Amino acid sequence: MRAVVIDGQRQVWVDTRPDPRLSGPDGAIVEIEATAICGSDLHFLEGHYPIDQPVSVGHEAVGVVVETGSAVTGFTTGDRVLVSSVAGCGRCAGCRTRDPVACVHGPQIFGSGLLGGAQADLLAVPAADFQLLAIPDGIDTEQALLLTDNLATGWAAAKRADIPLGGTVAVIGAGAVGQ
Repeated sequence: MRAVVIDGQRQVWVDTRPDPRLSGPDGAIVEIEATAICGSDLHFLEGHYPIDQPVSVGHEAVGVVVETGSAVTGFTTGDRVLVSSVAGCGRCAGCRTRDPVACVHGPQIFGSGLLGGAQADLLAVPAADFQLLAIPDGIDTEQALLLTDNLATGWAAAKRADIPLGGTVAVIGAGAVGQ
């Protein structure tokens, strides 16, 4: 498969990589329809995160399920899905709050080097029932892509700030979420 790769020398290229395999019976393989470039991806390019070997980047993705493990119950081949940008185990106390950042095993970000990057033809998704979200009919790919990281980041901030229903806030920021 093809994948966008970054190395520690500020180089970016499209590389040929082996197709990903299921991470286990609870995993899925998603064929990527669209991805976005996040500021976090640029941190790799700019050298803010050390890279000792080339990594496939990207964690904002929308695609179609092409394979599922035997323990996956919520998705089948052909389902259009949004991939959560942060992966948790899906089983621990932190993940049971539906917040992968709270995973007691350490949340992982797709494209961080530990998991494959979403700027590729295919993506292996562990704990698919926890990581994937079905895209409803009537939501196109571009709309769904905005929900992968931008909306989730803003929503998480609002939730943690405990903003009351109908409350007033000021959003200040120079990035994609705060504009």
